[in-house]
Amino acid sequence: LKLQFLYFIDFTNYTNMGCSQSLEDGDQLVVKDMQNKKSVINGPGRKYVGLMTSVVAVRSAIVLKDKEYAKIADVLTGKKRISLGPSMLQLEANEKIIEQAQLPVLETGMYCIIKDASTGLVRTVNGPESVALGVHEKIYGDIKRSPVLAQGQYCKVHDLEAGTVRMVCGPRILNLGPHEEASRTYALPILQHGEYCKICNTQTGEMHIVIGPAVPELGPHDVVQSGTKKLPLLERGEYCKVHNETNGSVRVVFGPSVVELDAYEEPTTEGVRRCPDLSGEEYLVVRDESVGTLRNVVGPMLFMPGPFDVFQQPKKVINLQKNEYIKTRDSEGNIHIQRGEARVIPDPLDVVYKKQEAINIDTHNAVLLRNTDIGTLELITQHGLFLPSALQEIVEEQTKIVLDKYQTVVCKDESGRFYYAKGDTELPESERGPGPDFFLPPYHSIVKQSWSTDLRKEHSTFEDVWLFDSRPAYMNYEFECRTLDNVTLIIDVTFFWAIIDVKAMVENTTDAPGDTCTHARSTIIQKISQIKLMDFLSNFNDIIKSACLDDPFYLARGVDLKSVEVLKFECENQETNVILQEIIKETCDRMRHKERQRGENEVALEKLEGEIQEEKKKQQLIEVKKSHLKVEAKIEGEAKGARIGEFISHLACSQVGNKELGIEQALGLYSVLEKYDHQLKSNAAVARGNAQLYVLPGDVNLNLKG
Repeated sequence: LKLQFLYFIDFTNYTNMGCSQSLEDGDQLVVKDMQNKKSVINGPGRKYVGLMTSVVAVRSAIVLKDKEYAKIADVLTGKKRISLGPSMLQLEANEKIIEQAQLPVLETGMYCIIKDASTGLVRTVNGPESVALGVHEKIYGDIKRSPVLAQGQYCKVHDLEAGTVRMVCGPRILNLGPHEEASRTYALPILQHGEYCKICNTQTGEMHIVIGPAVPELGPHDVVQSGTKKLPLLERGEYCKVHNETNGSVRVVFGPSVVELDAYEEPTTEGVRRCPDLSGEEYLVVRDESVGTLRNVVGPMLFMPGPFDVFQQPKKVINLQKNEYIKTRDSEGNIHIQRGEARVIPDPLDVVYKKQEAINIDTHNAVLLRNTDIGTLELITQHGLFLPSALQEIVEEQTKIVLDKYQTVVCKDESGRFYYAKGDTELPESERGPGPDFFLPPYHSIVKQSWSTDLRKEHSTFEDVWLFDSRPAYMNYEFECRTLDNVTLIIDVTFFWAIIDVKAMVENTTDAPGDTCTHARSTIIQKISQIKLMDFLSNFNDIIKSACLDDPFYLARGVDLKSVEVLKFECENQETNVILQEIIKETCDRMRHKERQRGENEVALEKLEGEIQEEKKKQQLIEVKKSHLKVEAKIEGEAKGARIGEFISHLACSQVGNKELGIEQALGLYSVLEKYDHQLKSNAAVARGNAQLYVLPGDVNLNLKG
């Protein structure tokens, strides 16, 4: 038997026995006895150890902060415990920390799943909260954010362990259980006034309808079908057809109202339509699809259709004037004629043909019609307003053919024989035919010819001609030919031609212009091929005329070719054409220079003639002026002589003393006076000007004495 003893000794007064250790607050002294059993001594203070005990270690306590935890395990017994902060953790002798970490802090809207490893139990912790873990618990997976449902949103939550489903509507934060899983978020229908939605239970298949204003309450297995819809709002004069999906019935709702639906009813695809408002001039063809019958609804009225009534746009009542009629064909194929004045509303199955006016038959208008019962044609020329019967069809309206004196029409009778109608009233009736004015009889037709209208008469463009004009006309034609010196020319000519025998033309050709131009081209090509280019340039008009005119070919086809002229020509080869243009230019320049020189000569001659006439006139003017000067000088001389004579006579009779001067002395005295007068005028003229006067000694009575 092994005995163990435990001694408790108070060493307070015996400090010299055993050993002691001073410990701070939070310090631990790990000691071991003789049997290796460990124990701890916690501070603070001085702690004493007995003689039979040894100190293993001195350690400090572990400080756990706020939101911090530590997992502790006893290495001998395996027992575990957990310690939460804030605290000072002091371990037992055989304990050790196996895990130390911060507690998970969950914010609002976050959660985590915690699993107990010893029991397998799972729990969920939702924020805001600090996760307090058990000894064997551990966070399973990541910390997740909880689904947030806004106003008008919902989601389905499936419990994967129990297999149940629950519905959660917002606004809220969705807290999930440990085995729950949320589906995606759906918008919860918020129904306004006049809106509805249908909800189907996917488990039972039942449906119900929710009409606003409301927010539908959905069960776990409810599904909103086709979203939110508007209830049809009907105004006055509107209607809507509603189809029941369970029994196929259709009902009609008329406005003003809001269409109320049950769970299995839907408006038809026609939607809201307006009731036809028929005026007094309108009617409606209505078909009842339930029995397939047709009926007319005649206005004025507001037509309110039944559930199976189908109709198109309203039709106008046919109002016939006195000169109008209309044909209709009933369901049995019988044709009826409705004549005006009348108001016609056809039966629903009647086929209505176009409304037509009666034809006014007069001197210039007739009607060709077909009798449908016997198939014959008949020409109606009796004057008046013509309305056909039910068995008559109008083939065409004819206008009387009125021919001028120079016009001819070729007709063909029912046997294919040609006859000719002419407008010349001077011809005998046997030659004139039915002309000058007539209606074309039944089964007769007008003969037309296809005449080429293109410049080269190759029939690329053409016109139908049935009225043949015998007046002469011009016709342009373009073709190519080659000269003897191998120069290809493109020549434009114009023919002046006329039709002289329509019968010969019709019997021998179908294209008189084409045949005329083609034959003319052949003769011109033959003629030009025998001459050189310079010979053609010198006399092209005569060459063309000699090749074309007086040819019996044209007379055999009833055509008279009166003349032909060259409009223009050019070389096909561009280099030759340039040389030809230079030759033409030089010729034109030479002619132009001659004309200009002739004009300049004429101008110079006219100028010379003008100068001669001018000189002659100047000579006559000088002669006239001289004769006038002579007369003036004669008159002035006579006047001056009379004055001088009178002066001298008076001077000669003057008394000097007791003696007269006499004629000789008077003349001498007059000479002296004239000389001095002339000298004074000369001096005055010199004085007024810039001239210098030089006086010689001989001109003055001047003596120089030494």
